[in-house]
Parts: sequence; structure tokens; C-alpha cells
Amino acid sequence: MRSIPRDWFPHNPDPTITVASRSHPATQTVWVQLDRLFAHDPARDQAVVEGLDLTGRARGMLLGWKRGSRGDWLAVVNYQIHYADGRPQPTIWREQLVPADAVSPRADSVALG
Repeated sequence: MRSIPRDWFPHNPDPTITVASRSHPATQTVWVQLDRLFAHDPARDQAVVEGLDLTGRARGMLLGWKRGSRGDWLAVVNYQIHYADGRPQPTIWREQLVPADAVSPRADSVALG
């Protein structure tokens, strides 16, 4: 597991972030490393042209942080995934928990979608 820069996490994470009330802090642009989220089983290697492209990285918006019961940091992220067939409109996955080592800062401010 790669180490996460200390300044990447909030110094005083807000434990009150809740999905129900939509009370999120200001968003930050991030990359989501899809290969870290979705392991590929070579035994099931079958091309699905209309499937989601779960390789590489995806644009995301960091909404906040949650702490797991074992001390792990989880990012609360909206992110987009494109289809393998190249259609122009990606799907947007909202308020997903993503392990901290699968998220990194993104310099551009391109919106999702």
C-alpha cells in the first residue's frame, strides 16, 4: 500500500458529514484510480463493449472524509466512469466511499459529465 501525504487529509476531519442532509464541505477536484477500486480477474477475461471502462483514472470531486472503524481513511467522492464503447456521456457515481490510497489531487477544474 502506498503512503498518503500527511497534508492530504484534513487536520480536523468533520465527523458530522452526512449524506442524508447533504451537508458537505467545499468540493475539491481529484483523480480516482479505478484499478485500485476494481480488481480484474483474468479468469473472467471477456470483452464487453457496452460495459463500463474500469481502467486507469477517473475525474472526481472530493466531498469529504470518513474514518473506518479500523482507522482507515475513506474519501466521499462523486466520480465519473466512461463506457468502453466510447459513448460521449459518462455515468456519474455519487457519494461513493473510496479508499484514501485510490484518490489523489487533480489540478484541473473540469466539471464531471
